[in-house]
Amino acid sequence: MRKWGYIVFLTLLLAGGAVVCALRWQAWFGMPDEPQWTGLKQDYTFPIFERDTTPEETTILVLGDVHNRLTQADYDTLAARVPEAEALAQVGDWMDRGQEYYYQLLLREWNASALYGMPVIVTPGNHEYSKGVHKELSPVWEHAFAHPENGPKAVPGASYYVDLPTIRFITIDTNPLNRLVHLTRTLTWLREVMAEAKKDGRYIIVMMHHPVLSVSKGRANVLVYSAFRHALGEADLVIAGHDHNYMRRTPFVVINTAGKPKKQKFFYTPEVVDSVPAYAVIETKTSASTPLIFKTYRLTDGVLIDSLYVHHD
Repeated sequence: MRKWGYIVFLTLLLAGGAVVCALRWQAWFGMPDEPQWTGLKQDYTFPIFERDTTPEETTILVLGDVHNRLTQADYDTLAARVPEAEALAQVGDWMDRGQEYYYQLLLREWNASALYGMPVIVTPGNHEYSKGVHKELSPVWEHAFAHPENGPKAVPGASYYVDLPTIRFITIDTNPLNRLVHLTRTLTWLREVMAEAKKDGRYIIVMMHHPVLSVSKGRANVLVYSAFRHALGEADLVIAGHDHNYMRRTPFVVINTAGKPKKQKFFYTPEVVDSVPAYAVIETKTSASTPLIFKTYRLTDGVLIDSLYVHHD
């Protein structure tokens, strides 16, 4: 009987320890203490791209993972290379952490650059979320990027779409999709908004942080791959980040701008793979009969490394 008493006692002790660890995981192994900002604080509100007029053409600058590694000089260089850009699209992990300190770091460089005031289309990456058991999107992010409220209902995060003259730009927040209910609701919403865009004859560009196709070891997201590869195979372009490499297998593109490159051990045989930091430019005209152009350039010197032309049938 005494033996069973020891077993019950140890079991309760282990169970209690597991509960304490689960509750304290965020404090012990989650986000580090936020550094203290010593500079002049700035209002971190970015304008969202919502154009009512119909321009002759639309040019969008595309950035991959940044992690607070681009400086004012880098943004000025991009502005000089793509002076016709009307908006910025960014695939997540713009900040290295989801704390106000890192937003201030971003704004210190961005607001002083020639890109200041440019409207953005942005999706949160995993670095904009808190770490630990309870992952939540930073309230600073929600304040900074007040997106349209047209995403999937009852799904947390920041999924939405923006209509341009010939494009429906859809962003999917892939962070909440570890729950089946959020995944199925997001997939249902995605199919609906893609079907609407097809009826209108628009190009469909989808942006998400975690890629459908991953080429780096340990970076594959099984849920995203299994749930979205067929639906997104019908999009004209799907832009993702997270992988810290450049990859294209039409319509899937993974782009990295300033994240530390990951060692390449391929899961697939993509058309183009490169570990070089890069940015991209999307060009389209008002006529849907003209191609959607996606060009990728090396960040260091602006050399063109890849081009993709998408035509509607």
